[in-house]
Amino acid sequence: MSFRSWMLAAVAVAAAAGVALFASSYYVTLASFVLLYATVALGLTLMTGFAGLISFGQAAFVGIGAYAAGYLAVAHGVPGWATLLAGVALATLSAAGIGALTLSMGGHYLSLATLAWGVVVYYGLGIIEPLGGFNGLAGIPALNLFGFDFASERSMFCLIAGGFALAFWLVRNLLDSRLGRAVRALRAGADLPEAFGAHAFRLKVAVFCTAAGLAGMAGWLYVYMQRFLNPTPFGLQMSIEYLFMAVMGGVGALWGALAGAGVVVVLKQVLQDVLPALLGRSGNFEMAVFGVLMLLILARANLRGPGYYQ
Repeated sequence: MSFRSWMLAAVAVAAAAGVALFASSYYVTLASFVLLYATVALGLTLMTGFAGLISFGQAAFVGIGAYAAGYLAVAHGVPGWATLLAGVALATLSAAGIGALTLSMGGHYLSLATLAWGVVVYYGLGIIEPLGGFNGLAGIPALNLFGFDFASERSMFCLIAGGFALAFWLVRNLLDSRLGRAVRALRAGADLPEAFGAHAFRLKVAVFCTAAGLAGMAGWLYVYMQRFLNPTPFGLQMSIEYLFMAVMGGVGALWGALAGAGVVVVLKQVLQDVLPALLGRSGNFEMAVFGVLMLLILARANLRGPGYYQ
């Protein structure tokens, strides 16, 4: 890694240690959400910034990982390490199936296909009775991994921070490998990676599955942090927010996933407090603000050219 990367890593580790040791429960929980969302945004950064693929259904893979882990823990008492494997595997396998059907599509068709997938999963989770439907799945036990208990907010924050660090390390090493150079070449179309001896379609499916696996891991962490599930956090709105986080941070930089998640989570909290007071009524007004900001960012990127985020 470069000196700048080592400095960023040192700052991130110091910040995480400070939150774990000294922050109040509210800020520990807020930081946990930032790192959870950053893990999902990291997969979108890999897809969008490096492979040139756009997905509007990433929250669906988070939901699949979360519900797989939650259902197995509640209904069958499966231990935490096994629910992790099940959640990540199910999210990855579903991505392989969806990717095989959709990644041959180009342009806006791929975006529409992933959007439709997200809608299907959202309503599917809501109507499957063993999963609790729209009323939710309760009674999820606290996570215990190899004798270590993660029942408190601080212990879960440390685990989530470790999960993000692992995801970041894996994606960075992937991009620095020979395969990663082929992934970067996907942005220029199918011909360039195939000149490296890579099969472009299989490479797209692999990237899509990697991003889904990261989302499934984030879902596993989410379910043991919240210990309650309902379909709402896995709908289309959340998929758009994940994509906004990746775009906000700059989809050509891995650290941008963390920066974008931090900005969006904090800004959302502020807007949810300020906008209803200003407008005199309650509502999801922050989504309108996010929509305008995303339009401005995309317009600026278009003016700067396709290499703006690189």
